[in-house]
Amino acid sequence: MRKQSLDRSSSSKSFLLQLVDDPNLIQTVRALPESAFSALVRQIGIEDAGEVIALATTEQLVAAFDEDLFVNARPGERESFDPDRFAVWLEVLLEAGDAAAANKIAALSIDFVVHSLSQLVLVLDHDALQLQMGEGGRAARAADKAIESALSEEIDGYLLIARKPDGWDSVMALIAALDSQHRDRLTTILDRCARLASGYIEDLDALTEVLTEEESLAEDVEAAREERRVRQGYVEPRAARSFLTLAKQPLGNASAGADRDPVTRAFFRDRSRATAAPVAAAHAPDSAASPRLLALLAEHGVMVSPQLALSAGDSPAVPASDSAPLTGIAAFLSALQLLQQEKPDAFHQRMDELAYLSNVLVAGASDRGERFRPAQAAEAALATVYFGALLLLKERVDVRTPGSAQFTPEALCQVLRTHPADWLFRNASRALVAKDARSPGFLRSAEAIPL
Repeated sequence: MRKQSLDRSSSSKSFLLQLVDDPNLIQTVRALPESAFSALVRQIGIEDAGEVIALATTEQLVAAFDEDLFVNARPGERESFDPDRFAVWLEVLLEAGDAAAANKIAALSIDFVVHSLSQLVLVLDHDALQLQMGEGGRAARAADKAIESALSEEIDGYLLIARKPDGWDSVMALIAALDSQHRDRLTTILDRCARLASGYIEDLDALTEVLTEEESLAEDVEAAREERRVRQGYVEPRAARSFLTLAKQPLGNASAGADRDPVTRAFFRDRSRATAAPVAAAHAPDSAASPRLLALLAEHGVMVSPQLALSAGDSPAVPASDSAPLTGIAAFLSALQLLQQEKPDAFHQRMDELAYLSNVLVAGASDRGERFRPAQAAEAALATVYFGALLLLKERVDVRTPGSAQFTPEALCQVLRTHPADWLFRNASRALVAKDARSPGFLRSAEAIPL
């Protein structure tokens, strides 16, 4: 494990050196799709990505925050904001200069900034606090002693107190830069943070109210993030876990192929609503980007969206063969190509569904105890859907081996015309669990198909 970690670190540093050496780095980075930028930061490692992050657009930075700042202990659990990770991001942003960091933070959603900073510092109305403590008593003496032992700073009538030592210097550097560059924005941030913390100056009843208000702001921030993520094709971890659980249940009429489960139905409904809302146009590589650098990004998997290893609309690559019939996964990919030619709308639907299933596995499953990487999840989704299609054909033609002539690209294409990929995944999942109750309900690769 230690050697693998060292190898990965060495590879990332080598990649970074090649990246920053390119004269067209600025144009290429800013032309990256938001998801590709997030993958680029993940490939390099946030602590080493300061030069790249300094070049990011606001949309790219938001996408990277959405991916990196919300974490869960295990796949399938709710993701929540990680203030320690935000403190690391602040440090990295400040590497480009305090003013540059202030400009980037000032461009972000005020809800997000207030929520993030309030997790690191407690902002109190200093006059109100002094008035309350002036009444004396045990509680006032204890509060005064606690404040004296904590990291704190008075700024324009507000007392800022560190909730934890880590990140304090970065927060204060940011506050000073905002005060210089974006005074009105800072005033709004401190006002809202102070309102959140006003209950700490009052009594226990007010404390309960402020905790409730903080929770409400957290929910607003998470909801805004979820809407952005759904628009990009990500699946909420608890929804992913629900789908994988549901997929193991019997389907009923296997010939219908039209019944979509409620989890998938809700996902595509929400995604349709999210994509219908006006949003900024996604970035795409342009002529200013260096071809050599784009090739480097593709080589390291950065140009593949982190949530869609199977990108909707891309034609899958299939090995050409005029001398022998296609079999196995090559036949299935060829079937997708046929579908693209014969029924483009259905092809795009199947690719959207395959991307959704890849995201389900990334968000809600694990591969032998480890979280799925996007490429691994894509391979597993494709193999499981292929197996679901084979099972359907096997019921129709009653053959024993997937290499039979009845499992041709043409036959598989007919299945794909009428059966959504998510339904085929469920068809495979319930069969796998019926055969072995310990099965996770999906295949990791086409080589594992048990036919």
